[in-house]
Amino acid sequence: MFYSKCGAIYLQKAGAGARFISYIIDQIILYVIWRFCLSVVFFKQPFAFFIIVIVQAIYLIYFFAHGQTPGMMVMKIKLCRTDGTYPIGYMQGLLRWIGMYISGLVFHLGFIWILIDKNKQGWHDKIADTYVVKINE
Repeated sequence: MFYSKCGAIYLQKAGAGARFISYIIDQIILYVIWRFCLSVVFFKQPFAFFIIVIVQAIYLIYFFAHGQTPGMMVMKIKLCRTDGTYPIGYMQGLLRWIGMYISGLVFHLGFIWILIDKNKQGWHDKIADTYVVKINE
């Protein structure tokens, strides 16, 4: 349990397993989109690279706005701010995304940190002031 601006609420934090599986699902989705764009569009359009970038940007913008990727939806987990509010918003999402690169810089210690942190936060979560929580929707 932690206290939010709305009073005491209980949010169960998601473990590393659910988070990892959601990441794998998201990577598979992005890979399929990327391969499709390469195979269908690349040789027919000179700006195929920009189409791929736009598709990935749309994916990230949706994620920032809703606090969930498709992988997170499948695993029934969601991002929230440490005060319990969501969606996290574009700025928190961008900070978290940048933090993910930082988390991976030194032998992926920022991601491994999720296993030992009492709040199950990686470095990217700490940078963006977010939790990944289980949902019942």
